[in-house]
Amino acid sequence: MSKVCKKCGVRYHNSARKCVMCRTEFNDSHIYRKRRIRIILAILAVLLLVSSISYAVYYATPQAAVRRIMKALERADVDEVLSYLPDFYLDSDQLDKEKYLMNADREVKWFSEQLYSFYLEDPMTPSEKEREELIEAFRYYGGEKFDESKLGDMQMIWVIYRRDIYLIWPKCATRFMVFEYDGRWLWWPFNVNR
Repeated sequence: MSKVCKKCGVRYHNSARKCVMCRTEFNDSHIYRKRRIRIILAILAVLLLVSSISYAVYYATPQAAVRRIMKALERADVDEVLSYLPDFYLDSDQLDKEKYLMNADREVKWFSEQLYSFYLEDPMTPSEKEREELIEAFRYYGGEKFDESKLGDMQMIWVIYRRDIYLIWPKCATRFMVFEYDGRWLWWPFNVNR
């Protein structure tokens, strides 16, 4: 694409700023505006991509779910820890809710007092037997509220943590069984141990 001088009619390359024959300056505002719009669109596309990746890393992976649970344990936030349990479990007629909440409160308090640092091992796919046992527990506790068609992937993640700042105690491990249910990663309480 080239420019034509309106005064003398000489043709120039698009990057020229003024006519060398008559010294008329070219008005490039429309060209720069288009370039600016392209740059803004490119920046927005990059930001959208980065935010999508950030969302996937923070929310849409089994590791992200376990990391959020561990952070809630550090803060002793019982409500947040419970929010990552499936509703069909907490609303179950088979669960002694009062006793479970009391135990959960004690467990969260223990972690918040003891936990110094942690890291996650790579997720492992549970064996067929472990998967069947977990689904059986879902059916038992969930009853009609549990919808097997909403059940997605299952992963087992070991969390390795240290128990105090002076590192007197050796490393400990906790196993989280996490599963995708209705688009969210949740955890199952009977598969957490110290």
